Amino acid sequence: MNFGVQYYRAPFPDAKHWESDFKKIRESGFNTVQLWISWGWVEATPDRFVYDDYDRLVELAAKHRLGVVLSTIAEIQPNWIHRLVPGSEMVDNFGHKVVSSARGEHHFGITPGGCTDHPGVWERMARFIETTGRRYAGLDHLRGWDIWNELRWNVNADALVCFCPHTLAAYRCWLEKRFGSLEGLNEAWKRRYACWEDVMPGKLPDRPYTELMSFQHFLTCRADEHAHRRYGVMRAVDPVHLITAHGACPSALYSGDPGTYPVDRGNDWFLADALDGIGCSSFPQWFDVDDADFGLRIDMVKSAARGRKVWLSELQGGRAAVGFNTYGVVRAAQQQRWLWNGLGCGADTILFWCWRDEVFGRESAGFGISGRDGCAEERLAATRVTGELWERYAELFDHYVPDRAEVGLLFSPQSYYLGWAQEGSGDRIRDGLAGYGRALTRSSIPLLFVEEEHLDALDGLKVLFLPRVLVTDPVTETALIRFVERGGTLVCESECGAFDSAGFYRYPEERFLARFGIVETGRRNLEAEAVDFQYNGRSYRLGVEQWMTPPEKEPEGQLCRTVSYGAGRVVYLGSYPGNACGRSWNPEFEALLRDIVTDSGVVPPVVVREPLPGKERFVYLKSGRSQGKSLLFVFFPPDVQEAEIAVGPELFPGNRARELFSGSETELAAGGDGRTMRLKPGRFQLAVYTDALV
Repeated sequence: MNFGVQYYRAPFPDAKHWESDFKKIRESGFNTVQLWISWGWVEATPDRFVYDDYDRLVELAAKHRLGVVLSTIAEIQPNWIHRLVPGSEMVDNFGHKVVSSARGEHHFGITPGGCTDHPGVWERMARFIETTGRRYAGLDHLRGWDIWNELRWNVNADALVCFCPHTLAAYRCWLEKRFGSLEGLNEAWKRRYACWEDVMPGKLPDRPYTELMSFQHFLTCRADEHAHRRYGVMRAVDPVHLITAHGACPSALYSGDPGTYPVDRGNDWFLADALDGIGCSSFPQWFDVDDADFGLRIDMVKSAARGRKVWLSELQGGRAAVGFNTYGVVRAAQQQRWLWNGLGCGADTILFWCWRDEVFGRESAGFGISGRDGCAEERLAATRVTGELWERYAELFDHYVPDRAEVGLLFSPQSYYLGWAQEGSGDRIRDGLAGYGRALTRSSIPLLFVEEEHLDALDGLKVLFLPRVLVTDPVTETALIRFVERGGTLVCESECGAFDSAGFYRYPEERFLARFGIVETGRRNLEAEAVDFQYNGRSYRLGVEQWMTPPEKEPEGQLCRTVSYGAGRVVYLGSYPGNACGRSWNPEFEALLRDIVTDSGVVPPVVVREPLPGKERFVYLKSGRSQGKSLLFVFFPPDVQEAEIAVGPELFPGNRARELFSGSETELAAGGDGRTMRLKPGRFQLAVYTDALV
């Protein structure tokens, strides 16, 4: 594993610290440092590339037996870009040229800079990437490239972008490829355009959905293609090392706001189609992310990666700092949970942001794992423990694969685009997906997120949830129908497939659910915050949100219907209980999902029997295999000193397991209702069990 810290964002830290810092980094259990190589810094003078500081840093890394991950920060452009490439400015949705400026946390260079749809901008950017690759591709201790940091391209744009002539031309070309001709576009969009120049992106939310949704989709594809182009340039000069990219969050959580579009930094599934891996940043203490939410993030990335590398590219090192605000300190035990949770979910590289406290701009005085929040000593003592364990059992961890998921959740970017087109945000769609994901994760049910254009992932699934999937197209609908016919369980919510990808509303009898005999009666106002749902002879009191859409042919007030179809079945829920549970925890919603899953023939590899979960207090589990051996990761709440879990037939076939921190052994107990383990926390209020050492 690459286990390291981000170190250099030019020109900080100052060179006087480098030697002693690298020595201490290695002594703290790390084996890798990450360095930002910023275009605006390296080519501050046109056509003159200066790498002297980076040369010294990679030499020091080798001296202290540290690998290096190099991040090509091509989005921090040189200050001269608009002078040497005239007409390269981005243009906002009101027709104004964007004035680029220095970024709030970066000392030199400008952003957003020139539009990469301008051939002159891309030519110079590509030359920076190529030159950097040629210089460092031969390093013996190079661990890989992070080709695009947090997929940023529109920071400091201050409005919706880009509407420049080059992007508009690219957009129209994309539409022509998509629809075949202007006539094909007119037929699909129900328009009468006379020429391509008349086809414009949508301007603001709450206008016609069609061009708003289409332009958002284009920007997602544009970001994907840009990442692929960066990859191609680097791969041409470095055919050996890993080339990855990472977002600020998984793309399924990027729902946009009035100033940015959802998923406009790219779709992780399409990014992974070309790259060697994909990752995301995570700042759990800053954003109050618990075990389940953190695991959910990594599962999203792992699902998109589909066997490629999974990187925790920026994990919170120390206390967050933004401006003059003060946030909570990062304790060692808290941080160790993130590390082991990431490993349990399948991450194979973990890089902290960052080593020292920052000294520039709004991030000053924060984020350093060795920083001055009063907890650095305990954090670094803990990383030594983990680093030594990972090194000692490298073979075990390097071959670890999480248990295969038989339960999926559909991620529908088109539904995000629809939400933004109406409300200026896809938050409702994102929160619905996260509500289901969190509930299933708290129950330790392995999950696979399925992107709507990568439906081959349905093979092997037994259950697929469709939270807030308002938009479907014929290809998706055909795949979902076949999934049910083959024996799958499809769980849908209100107005599933009510819109097509052009943003047109379809009457209930025209939607694909009508194929199963499920037709909604229409939107009904909420009369209570919670309603009884009847499923398989059992009643569940679930929260409802926004509206209710009772199914036809059901008793008055019934919002749940189960229909058999082919070898499978469809479960319909006539509101948005995932959103409601995300807003206010509901144990009956979690119970319903567990019952649907187990009724569909899914046997979770591990299940917590004691203690029962509460709103914030729950035992969280991850499990998998490594070269035929079992691994189980157990995360205990602060006040829980013992737990009982049921273990499926695949884990610990010899009925014995050893805990890695303490070295203690546990014997599984067999009973009429299966095998169980009684477990106690090891170090950091967590435990890691394996039978590889028994």
